[in-house]
Order: sequence, then C-alpha cells, then structure tokens
Amino acid sequence: MASARSGLLLVQPLQAQWHDAAGLPLAQPPAAHVPVRVVADLIEETHVRIEVPALMGSDRAGFIQVQFQTLLPDVPLRATWQPASRQPLLPKAFALNAVGVSSQPLRALLDAQSQQQRPLEGVWTLSYLMARWAGLQHGLPASGWLFLCLALPYGMRMVLLHDHVPVFSRLLLDLDPQQQVQEVGQTLKYLVDTRVLDRAASPGVVLMQPDPGFAEALQAQGLNLLPPVPVRHPRGVLAEVLALAHGRTPGQLAPTELRRHFLAGKARQALHLAGAALALVAVAGLYQQAHGVLDSMQQARHAQQQAVALNQTAQALRQGIASSGMDIALLRLAMQVRESELQPGIALPEPLWRLGQLLQAQPQADLLRMEMALVPQACASAPADAGQQPAVQVESSKTWTQWSFEIRPSPGLLPRARQALLDDLGRGVAGWKEWKVLADPARAESGAVIAGGQAGTADSAGAWRWCLAPRAEQEGAVTEGAGS
Repeated sequence: MASARSGLLLVQPLQAQWHDAAGLPLAQPPAAHVPVRVVADLIEETHVRIEVPALMGSDRAGFIQVQFQTLLPDVPLRATWQPASRQPLLPKAFALNAVGVSSQPLRALLDAQSQQQRPLEGVWTLSYLMARWAGLQHGLPASGWLFLCLALPYGMRMVLLHDHVPVFSRLLLDLDPQQQVQEVGQTLKYLVDTRVLDRAASPGVVLMQPDPGFAEALQAQGLNLLPPVPVRHPRGVLAEVLALAHGRTPGQLAPTELRRHFLAGKARQALHLAGAALALVAVAGLYQQAHGVLDSMQQARHAQQQAVALNQTAQALRQGIASSGMDIALLRLAMQVRESELQPGIALPEPLWRLGQLLQAQPQADLLRMEMALVPQACASAPADAGQQPAVQVESSKTWTQWSFEIRPSPGLLPRARQALLDDLGRGVAGWKEWKVLADPARAESGAVIAGGQAGTADSAGAWRWCLAPRAEQEGAVTEGAGS
C-alpha cells in the first residue's frame, strides 16, 4: 500500500528511527531525494470533538478554525478524521473528531527535513493508523466501542474507538506486562470517570499483537476481550500498521507548505505521465494515418492492376474480332437499331412485373417459358382465335415487338378446375390495357369445346401459350393499313 521507494520515520519519545517501505529498521537515513513518511507516537497528543452548527461556506470554515484555536491553542500539527468531502453540503449540524500534536522535537525534526529539501509525503499519528487498521479488519464489529492495545518496543499505545473513529489515545512507556495490564484497567476506569464512556458500556478490548499471558491477565480483570486478529504482515503488526501511512489514510497532519516539494514532484510526475500519454496518442494517430495512406496506396495499386487487366482483355477481344473478319461498324449499327426499336416500344421491367402478379394470384399455374423478341410480323405463327379478327399487318421493313409466354396448369386438376384456371388467366391477361392479345388460348380452347368431339380434349394436358404485342404498335399498324 505504501510507496516502495519512500522511507518512514517513526518519531517516539525516546528516539526517532528510520524504516524502509518493508518495515525494516535502517541504521542510516535514506538519500535526500527519497520521499519520507513521518509517523508520530508521542505523549503530546490531544483528541477533541468539534460540534459544528448548521452553517455553510466561509461561515462554517471560520467556525471550525475558531474551535481549533480554542480547543487546540498553539498546536501547529492538527487534522480531522472526517475529510472535507464527508461534510454535509446543506446547512446541517454535524461533528468533527480532530487530533493535535504539540511537540517541539517533532517540529524541529520536520524543519530539518525541509532544510535538506527532502520530499515530505505527510505526517500521521500512530493512533490514527491503528484506527485505520481496525477499520480494515473484517473480524471486528463495525459499530460500538473498541479499545485497541498495541505492544511497542518502548511501551504500549492504547486507542479508544467509537464506530471506528478515534476519540482517545494514551502512550504508556513501561515494558512490564503486569504494569501494562493494570494501566489498561485504570485507563478504562478513567474514561468512565470522565464520562467518555458510560458505566454500562463494555468496550471490546483488542490485542493487536496476541499474547496468551497478557490476554489471560486482562480476562482475570473482567474485561471484554475480543478474539485475536491474525497478523498478515511478515514483519509483525507494527509493520502492518506503519504501512498504512499513505495519502489515502485520514488524519494528514503536515500542512501544505511542509509538503510542497513532495506535491511538486507528484505534479511533475503527473505532467510526465500526461506528456507520455499524449506522445503515445500522437504516435497512435500517426500510425493510423500511415496505415490509412498505405491502404489507399494498396487500393490504388489494386485498381491500377485491374485496369491493366481489363485493358489487356479488351485488346485481346479486339484482336480476336479483327482476326475473325467481323464488320465492327455493322455490328454496332445493328445493336443501335435493335436498342432504338425496343426503347420506344415497351419498358422491359413492366411486363415481367405484370406476369409475376398474374402467377402470384394463380398458385396452380406454372410458367414454362417466356420470350420477347423483335419479329417482322407479331404473332404470325399463332393460330387464329375463334371470333377474333386477325391483326392487320403492313408490309414494311419495320420490326414488331412480340411477347409470348407459356403457362402450364398443375397436374391433377379436374377438368372444371382446369377450365376455371384458364378463364381466370385469360381475364387477367385481357385486362392489360398496354398490350393487345393476339393469341389467347382461353378463346381458342373454348371454341374447340363448342365444336365438340375429341378435338376439344386432345390438348388438355398441354400448356397454354399467349402471344401479345404492344397496343400502340398495333393501332399504328391499323392506321397505316387504312391509309394505304
């Protein structure tokens, strides 16, 4: 959790001892450029509670500063357990738990580190780190009173928590176990006498570093001893607590002016990281652009290769046509004539659409064949229908549009159903106003049935063929014939 390249300075009443990030003591302080985290475990430690009324903005901040001056006069190192982000946004009364350390040796030590231009990451009290440690343990109750006891090489630190918030702490400079047991009981009695604790309250005593003999002595006094918490740090519980001294731990005592070198280094590091990120983004953008340019060049090269291949194919076709002796000009003229004849006559998609609608309405009819061609005489080979006048044709060099298609009924239809299907198809085709029916199997088959005999049923299993021509062409042909 702590930085691997930062040193830790534990300040106690007897001496100040350097530790590394792993919790091992150091004989010499680290280099001057290495950031330092200071943990103070001093007797001159005071815990206060500030009741803040329903104020907002500068009024609230001014009231808190006045309370600090009243409750902790002339204490330069002070902090609150609740950060500013947890204060209510609306004018609402709340409480702050604060701590102050007034120690001239600690102040002189911090000034010496500042003179050496050593980056100071922050200053925390050991009691606040112990409270932070208790809040991270899942085996401890989340609310109520807790009394933490941490055995130290120079004594014992005792901290009282209410809902994991430190409200009292005491440092005992005595290594005698029996005296420590007596002091724990006397401290709890003092808290009851000063009305910090209710007489009916029974705080749970937590031995942060389990000791069977010490636990039995506390239970003999009738104290509420909680089960021990397993130690997860290989260097012991003290190293685990000291590792919690980092920027996310509440209770930062050092003001901004003392931490300016560390904050400047963090800002410089953030700028370097931002610059590196921007450089990576720029490199990624250049790479994308270069990749797009390469893709465009590849596509252009591929298109050029396709154009060369098409040109070669066209040249091969030209050579093949030239070697065959075909008259290109005459072929082009024939194609233009065919296109010019088809263009004014009909629109090719429209007949297909009408035939599709006709077959969709008659699911028992199947299309066998369809043909559309330019012929000298439209539907000349079609038999004459009964009762229908043959179309008037004018001898001319002009070609006529002929549309013929064959439809077969589904096999297995009865004669009546087959005749009904033929009648429906005939009415549907006759309803096309743009086309004139020149060969209608419905009329032809009806006339054959009227004639009687076996001729009416001879072609009952075959297909029906319609032959049509554009009505505009037929009417023009009739007009020309009448004029001649």
